[in-house]
This record gives sequence, structure tokens and C-alpha cells, in this order.
Amino acid sequence: MKGNKIVQNTIIIGFALFAVFFGAGNLIFPPSIGLASGTNWLQALIGFCITGIALPLLAVIAILNVGGKFENLTKPISPWFYKIFNLLLMVGIGMFVTIPRMAATTHELGVKALVPQVPSIVTIIVFFAITFYFAMDKSNVIDKIGKFLTPLLVIILIFIVFKGIIDPIGTPIVTELKNPFSNAFINAYQTGDVVTGIFCAPIIIAAIIGHGYKGGTMKKVAISATAIAGIGLLVVYGGLLYLGAAGSGLYPENIESTALVSGLIDRLLGSSGAVLLAITIALACLTSAIGVTAVIGDFLRDITNDKVSYRNGALLVCLVGAAIGMLGVEKIINYTLPIFLALYPVAIVLVFLGVFNKIISNPGTYRGAILLTFIVSLFETCGAIGLKIPAILNFISMMPFSANGFSWLVPAIVGAALGTVIYKFAANKQEQVSFIEPEENA
Repeated sequence: MKGNKIVQNTIIIGFALFAVFFGAGNLIFPPSIGLASGTNWLQALIGFCITGIALPLLAVIAILNVGGKFENLTKPISPWFYKIFNLLLMVGIGMFVTIPRMAATTHELGVKALVPQVPSIVTIIVFFAITFYFAMDKSNVIDKIGKFLTPLLVIILIFIVFKGIIDPIGTPIVTELKNPFSNAFINAYQTGDVVTGIFCAPIIIAAIIGHGYKGGTMKKVAISATAIAGIGLLVVYGGLLYLGAAGSGLYPENIESTALVSGLIDRLLGSSGAVLLAITIALACLTSAIGVTAVIGDFLRDITNDKVSYRNGALLVCLVGAAIGMLGVEKIINYTLPIFLALYPVAIVLVFLGVFNKIISNPGTYRGAILLTFIVSLFETCGAIGLKIPAILNFISMMPFSANGFSWLVPAIVGAALGTVIYKFAANKQEQVSFIEPEENA
């Protein structure tokens, strides 16, 4: 019975992790990327899966490696870095992008398609009322998502995917996209899943511990649940991206993301497609919104030293999300790319540092890697928002792999190496002790 219980809990947590990752962007972006890639959809899928599956799941492993808390991952850099960077992630991406986009997507792809006369404000108010109801009790958020919301979502998604593969709506055509891999890799930033992994790993790990698992068993459950989520995401992303590629000869390249998804599902499933799509959208967006709301609510409680309670923090997230969600999906997408360009590479480097935490010799590795990554990301962001300073553009173009969107990669490696050496020879002995034996300094 004990073994059966472990399997049952692992499946529930794996389903919950899948659902937390699979939100609005995860349904919108794969078909658009497939449409742009056409016959090269497989290259695009590889790029998308690195950013959309591998890195988010590695984020869970990274947090697990440092004791289940995000602040432990950033501790080698500086105490202030956790608060500042986490605030930027929570507010800049979570509160201002991820959660509002989910509500707007629910209306535009779900409710509006079925009941056009319902105004967006009604959909968004109901969406956040349900989100707050599920998120207001932090102790069982994951179980609620895994037991009640995810199973139906998974069944519908698998049905859509297999229908699209067995009975494709068309044949992929050759498109003008020159580098489908890097295009997919960078556009997958906008799913926000690496950040979601960093956000939600602590509550996933807390849920596992809450079931009474410790030590090796806890790690086994966490890794197994992560694998379940990864397999589910691979199947769904592959199907959705291929569905978009199959429509590359049917839809213009500049079609809006939401219109493309609606059109594809309508061609695939006919009149019943609108109903299934509405249910899928609502479930996908709600599960992610609930998870991220819970995380941000807890962060606001922590950063204010309990002056803002968890429930009030979650309520604030819902109110802000409702206000921004009224802008609509495309307007939200339009202002998000610079935010992701600035913060996402730093988050990716943090994840890799966490994965290899046990073999990193000193804090200088963290500091050097993050500093140079952030500088290059900031330069790229300046270009994205129109501040095209020739010297900066030339600097970025000189970086290896810059044409593929990875201009930050070599600076991160160089920064890690330089930081390691500089710290080793210049840092005082007390810093060494505080990094290696944090328990004794607590």
C-alpha cells in the first residue's frame, strides 16, 4: 500500500507540475512557431523544447539541489539580489505578464468564441474569483490542481494532439524563416516557464514534504514527478507545433496568435472544437494562474515581514491581473519581449548554476556569470526597445552565437571563470566560510 501511495502522489504532483507550466503562452506560441517554421517544424520543436521543457524542469532540480528555496539559489551572489531579482520576476513577469495574459486568453479564445456577447470584464472577474478561491489556501494548492483541474485538461489536450497527427489539416510548406531553431528558442522565452519553474519549485517541493516524504524518497518523488510533467509537455508541444506547421499553407504568416489557434481547432474539430478549446483554455490558464498567484502571494508576505498576509497578497495579484488583463492578449504580448530579454538569460544561468551547485567552488562563479549575463541582456533589451546605439549593436554582434540569439552564453561562461579566479585570490576567508558552511553562520 505504501508503494501505491507513493505512485499515486507522484502522479498527482506530476500532473500539477504539468498544469502549472501549461498556461496561456504554452497554447498560443507552439502553433505560431510551427506556422512560421513550416517544413522545418522539427528543428523548431527542438529549440522550443529546450526553453519550454528542459530548462523549466532543470529549474525544479536546481531548487531541489539547494534545499527547496529560491533564496538559497541566489545566496552566493548577495542577500539583496534575491529580493531585487525575485521582485523583478514576480512583478515584471508574473504579475504584469503571465497572470493577466492567462485571463485575457481565456476570454478571447474561450468565452468570446462561445458567447460573443459576454464582455471581457465579466470573464476576467470570474476568472480571478476562481483563481483566488483555489489559491487562498496555500497548504493544498498543488493537490487541488493535480486532483481536480489537470486530469480533464490532459485528456482534452491529448485528444487534440492525436487528432491533429492522425488527421492533419494540411501539409507543412517551405517558409522564409531562416533559423527555426533559434526563433523557437527565443520565442519560447515568452511562455515564461523557466521563471515559472523557479517560482513554483518551492511549493511543489513543499507539497511533497507535506505528504510526509523526506530525504531520498522526497527527491525520488520530485524527480519522478518532474519526468511525468516533461513527457506530458513534450507530447503536447510536439502536437501543437506540428498542427501549426500543417496550417502553414492555409494561414498568412502575420495572423494573430489567438486567431490562428481558433482557426486551427475549428478546421480540426469542426463545431465541437470551439467548446473543447474553451474548456482547454480555461483549465490551462486557471491552473497556471492559481500556482503563480500562490507563489507571488507568499513572496509578498515574506518580503513585507507578514505586514501583507498571504491571502491579501494573493488578492492584490488578482486585482492587478484583472486590470492589466483588460488590455487583451496581443497588447500584453507586445510589451513583454523586452522584459523577457532582460531577465530570462539571467534566470537560465541561475538554473544551470543551481543544477551544478555541488561542484561550484565559490560564490565568485555565481557573481561573475550573473554580472556579465545581465550586462549583455541589458544591451540586447536596449536594442529591442529602439535604443539602437551603434556601439552596443556592434558589441552584441561580435558575441559568439549572437546570430542565434545566444549572445549571453559565452559572457556567462567567461564571467563564471573570471569570478571564480578573482574570488579565490581576493575574497577574505570569512566569505569562504559563509558560503561553504552557511549553517554555522546562521
